[in-house]
Amino acid sequence: MPSGAHGTSRMSYSGTLAMLGLALAFPIGLMIFNPTLMFERGWEQYVGTAIYFWAVIALTRELAKLWANEQAFEEVPALLHTVKAACGSIGEGEAASTAIPLEERRLLPVRVRQLTTYLEETGSPSVSQMMELNREASALDQEHSAGRFTLTRYILYLLPVIGFIGTVEGISKALMNISKVLPMVKDLDGFMNNLTGVTSALQIAFDSTLLALFLSAALMLVQTLVFRRSEDLLARVDRWIVEFVLPRVGAAEPQAVGGADTMAAQWSARLGTQIEQFARSIDLLPNSMSGFQRGAESIGRIGAELEALGAAGDTLRRGVAALGRIETTLSDQAGSADQFEEIKRGIDRTCAAIEALSNSWALAYERSSRNTQDQLARTLNSLKDAIDLLNVSMEQGNALYRNIVKKMFDSGNRGFSVAKDDAA
Repeated sequence: MPSGAHGTSRMSYSGTLAMLGLALAFPIGLMIFNPTLMFERGWEQYVGTAIYFWAVIALTRELAKLWANEQAFEEVPALLHTVKAACGSIGEGEAASTAIPLEERRLLPVRVRQLTTYLEETGSPSVSQMMELNREASALDQEHSAGRFTLTRYILYLLPVIGFIGTVEGISKALMNISKVLPMVKDLDGFMNNLTGVTSALQIAFDSTLLALFLSAALMLVQTLVFRRSEDLLARVDRWIVEFVLPRVGAAEPQAVGGADTMAAQWSARLGTQIEQFARSIDLLPNSMSGFQRGAESIGRIGAELEALGAAGDTLRRGVAALGRIETTLSDQAGSADQFEEIKRGIDRTCAAIEALSNSWALAYERSSRNTQDQLARTLNSLKDAIDLLNVSMEQGNALYRNIVKKMFDSGNRGFSVAKDDAA
């Protein structure tokens, strides 16, 4: 027959109780069928068996407490009525009659009493606050439940230790008896008669360990079963509180009070400023690109002027070569002084013209290069500023978009959970 939240089988408690009965009957069966092992092997058998019985009885009492907690699930209507009273859904007189008494110690009523008391003291706590309170209460219940098995865990470690003590004691007695028997090795009859003392001591050693291992294995099995029932009970209490109590109590979160329309309007107002800033950044981009294009054209014109300067250099080199040939010819042939002076004046005028042309070209190139470089630098700086502003605007827009999507997703989840709770 199912019991508890989501139908826990009663057969699990029946099976655990049956295993506890077998664990209690196990040493009694050894006393009946093997009394030598239980009564003739020293004090270790008595001490180990006594604490084993105590541990099994303690686990039986723990199972009885767990079963009493299981019966609390049959009082679910009364507990839900208490929750409604804490929420103010019924009158004060009827609410006083449904209050959970302070003497109640079962897990489910105590948890409901904690939540309803907090609800009455704070007025209208949020769902997240109620969930946090339930989480802390669940953690405390788990710690308290685990603490009730501390002594039985200690006994599980103690039983093998007692068996090991018996083993060491038996081996020690056997060695002492061997020291007494060895001088009698020449007397065969006396040696055999005293050898029984050595073998009996070894029997104490091995039988102590054997009994301790048997009792430890049986105790570990029943403790695991009872601890499993305790974990199942705590899980069902938490599940019942989450499914049937928390949806009925607690106010909506502050972010959800204004509704989705208000939140959307707020985000639209915030996003509008960023969109305008992004649009202004986009408007600056064509001007920056046109300035960059003008800079590229200026660089192209510089290249053409450099080509013209290279052609002028070639012409100058040919003129110098021609002057060299003239000088060679004049040095080889004698001429009149007037002709020589006339040729010299022509050469001087040619050199002056060439020098003036070179200076004008150099000045024009320097002026054009400086202006072009300044314009190109300004253009590149404007382009860099526009691109930086564009990147910042895009990052802000992406961050706002992610926040909007996250808020809308959270609002949708809360709306879905509230609708699910109302339907339940």
